[in-house]
Amino acid sequence: IMVIDHFSEKGIDGVLMSCVQFLVAGGISLVLMFALESPTWAHIFAARSSILYSGVMSCGVAYTLQILGQKRTDPTSATLLMSLESVFAALSGWLILHQSFSLREFLGCVLVFAAVLLSQIPLPQKNIRTQKTSME
Repeated sequence: IMVIDHFSEKGIDGVLMSCVQFLVAGGISLVLMFALESPTWAHIFAARSSILYSGVMSCGVAYTLQILGQKRTDPTSATLLMSLESVFAALSGWLILHQSFSLREFLGCVLVFAAVLLSQIPLPQKNIRTQKTSME
């Protein structure tokens, strides 16, 4: 989020930044795939729809839109919004796919949402000079 904010302020094109991010992440993943796995063309071909969907929709669309949208907001707000990703995913699964929550999952969702809300509440600032003066 901070890197995207840094380069967005310099006027770098969001789509170009997204493409560079994909190439770097893809290159690192490719090296790790051959180092840690034993890929075969048959396995890759069998998973082609999942690979294509996750590559195009998750990476290509979602992260590009994230970069483009983040240009119009400050990093703190972007961080808070993105920290709610798991809450929105859980609620979407419940609403759209009719998935059920266990009590533990529901409480986790509530805790994350509450933490994001609490982080937005301004805390009173203590004046250090006033405290030092009153102590003397």
